[in-house]
Amino acid sequence: MEGSDGLREKLKDIVKQNGDGEVSQSKLEDDLDPWTAWAYKPHTITLLLIGACFLVWASGALNPEDTSESDSVISVKRGVWAMIAVYLAYSLLQAPSTLLIRPHPAIWRLVHGLAVIYLVTLTFFLFQNRDDARKFMKFLHPDLGVELPERSYGTDCRIYIPESSKNRFKNVYETLFDEFVLAHIIGWWGKAIMIRNQSLLWVLSIGFELMELTFRHMLPNFNECWWDSIILDILICNWFGIWAGMRTVRYFDGKTYEWVGISRQPNIISKVKRTLSQFTPAQWDKDEWHPFLGPLRFVQVLSLCVGFMMVELNTFFLKFCLWIPPRNPVVIYRLILWWLIAIPTIREYNFYLQNRQPVKKVGAICWLSVAICIVELLICIKFGHGLFNDPMPKWLVTFWICVGSGLVIFLSVWTWQLHRSITRTKKD
Repeated sequence: MEGSDGLREKLKDIVKQNGDGEVSQSKLEDDLDPWTAWAYKPHTITLLLIGACFLVWASGALNPEDTSESDSVISVKRGVWAMIAVYLAYSLLQAPSTLLIRPHPAIWRLVHGLAVIYLVTLTFFLFQNRDDARKFMKFLHPDLGVELPERSYGTDCRIYIPESSKNRFKNVYETLFDEFVLAHIIGWWGKAIMIRNQSLLWVLSIGFELMELTFRHMLPNFNECWWDSIILDILICNWFGIWAGMRTVRYFDGKTYEWVGISRQPNIISKVKRTLSQFTPAQWDKDEWHPFLGPLRFVQVLSLCVGFMMVELNTFFLKFCLWIPPRNPVVIYRLILWWLIAIPTIREYNFYLQNRQPVKKVGAICWLSVAICIVELLICIKFGHGLFNDPMPKWLVTFWICVGSGLVIFLSVWTWQLHRSITRTKKD
């Protein structure tokens, strides 16, 4: 989770950096501790032979008589898992590295492989119809493929219910102990650690509440009460998550990063602490987004915000279209995967924005995250066809037309003034 700015000097001494945002470990071995140097040396041939032996054992290649009697469905499942395992092994050894070096570059190469598998799986779903896709979800989890009632949060917005005999604050109590409350706090804590800019975080916080307001006619659980949306979400859960995240950012930002190898630690406790600290950043700096640096930078930072909100919206629309309950492990797995993908994506995108080279391109995982987001959106559009019959309220249409028009006018005037200023400077 190293910042691209803070790693600049470190990468000059430890790794070679090219214009694509990928790194290759050329000088890394010179600065490694003797106890861990073996983990950074290539063992591709050895691991290839070990993997081949494992495939011989798992596939029954030397004993085909036993495999011919097995169930074909089980054989197909095992074959699919073997395909995934082989590709992940390849990614672990040969995939492009990212800007991140902790806890080990191979971890982020594995994340690259998981992102590719997820993208390919989404592409497969995109070519199915909605009913077949819902049936296929049973292969991922046996509880899926069953229509679920979508909970609505805005049916009764009273804070105090006098006729309730058990709990007169029933609505507040049920909302506070909903599973999404903890998800809000943890999610915003994670976003704060990745983005490291409080202004952008508040733009995302308010922006997503506007997204809920915009799509509440399509998703019933977006129909929240005013106190749920403004007080509980923005002023309590989101604020606490952002506050805790920025406190974490300031903690890491204030540390002194002088790393000493495990072998040079004086005692066992120090060696254990140094081992655990391998899972913390090697260097930490706040990313400088500078959205008002120019019209292009403003659009680039705005695109980052749109991407974040699109990923979150896709969560709810995919859950609705594919009948996935909120507490199902598939939802948790997807969020964890997106969290792992987002960490190097933010670093690569920030490095892309600050790269001064005339010809440049985004990093591999950043490109994959955009592709995944697009395919998820296409799945939501395709599978959502015919499910959302209520039209968007006219006042919302008018509101977003005004926002879009105002944004275009703002960028046009800004660009014109900047162009005129540059022209005057050249004449002078």
